Amino acid sequence: MGYVEVIFKFILAIVLGGIVGWERETVNKPAGLRTYIIVCLGATLITIVSTTLTGSDPGRIAAQIVSSLGVLGGIVVFREGQHIVRGITTAVSMWFMGGVGVAVGAGKYFPAIISTLALYIILVFLKTLEGKLLGHGKGKILDIKATNRPGLIGDIGKILGAYNVDIVDIKLQITEDIADIVLQVASPDKFEPSEMLCEVQKLEGIRSLRWD
Repeated sequence: MGYVEVIFKFILAIVLGGIVGWERETVNKPAGLRTYIIVCLGATLITIVSTTLTGSDPGRIAAQIVSSLGVLGGIVVFREGQHIVRGITTAVSMWFMGGVGVAVGAGKYFPAIISTLALYIILVFLKTLEGKLLGHGKGKILDIKATNRPGLIGDIGKILGAYNVDIVDIKLQITEDIADIVLQVASPDKFEPSEMLCEVQKLEGIRSLRWD
């Protein structure tokens, strides 16, 4: 395998990992741009080595990559309250991008590119379709401006969880010391938010909030 081909594979792995990583980064997920690039690039490197190393078993090494990413993905899955588990999509996407890295390292460029684009479409567009068909995320928007501090989002999440309000999506923008948090939430039928909003308002650093 020549130097040009190796460099091409590394560049392709960075681009493909960056596509999915950027999407995860923009929705404020625990694993973002750098993580996905490293996962895809690392899987590509290991696959290149396994296919060129004398006496190695490429299939066995590839299997170890997949199983190792399963363990790594478990790190980004966390439990919030008794009934909410978050981070599964991020974990599965990391596992998936490991597979893409294996495909790039093995020279299977077309499957790697097509599958990455398919994953991006699923993450970006299927979520909207899912909401329309199944009613996920049809709830309200909670817009909060607050003084940024450690544990702020966690404190807000605990209050929402106590009222069975599920956070469907979150967008966070920090300017200087001000955090602008936009939460897309799904609430129970005929939910009256006034009591919950009062509790959120009492949190340290809350400047304003809006329930739409």
